[in-house]
Amino acid sequence: MADDEDVVEEEPETVGGTGDSELGISPIEAVKPLAPPKYEVRPSLGEKFQAQNIRDIILSTMQEQLTGRQYRADQAPRWAKVIANAVRQRVQELDMKRYKILVQSTIIEMKGAGIKCGQRCIWDPETDDYIDDLFKNDSLFCYTIVYGVYMY
Repeated sequence: MADDEDVVEEEPETVGGTGDSELGISPIEAVKPLAPPKYEVRPSLGEKFQAQNIRDIILSTMQEQLTGRQYRADQAPRWAKVIANAVRQRVQELDMKRYKILVQSTIIEMKGAGIKCGQRCIWDPETDDYIDDLFKNDSLFCYTIVYGVYMY
């Protein structure tokens, strides 16, 4: 039986040379244990959603793309996609770690009619946020919104 046998501990063999074995450190002891994983459930102070910087990005991108343009129904979807992609790319360059960035841009023609928009989201109000802005000229209206959802 295994319980009755004597356990014999073997000493590690040392091979001649000037390695770690001469210092009494075996290769097993030289490997440091891994640190326990860190679970981030909240962003640090510098990594929170940067609403004011994002608002500046939204406004400057819309002005770059739409200043001097007249509404054209065939071009408006392309302009909205270009604005949304440019805003998303510039916001991701802010390097807000672990944030999922969602951008929605809507361009409509100004003809005197009104519009109402609503959003409904389920999120953590301590970490998640959104920011929006609008651009108007005499023929079009552009509304862009950026959502930042912290990924746990």
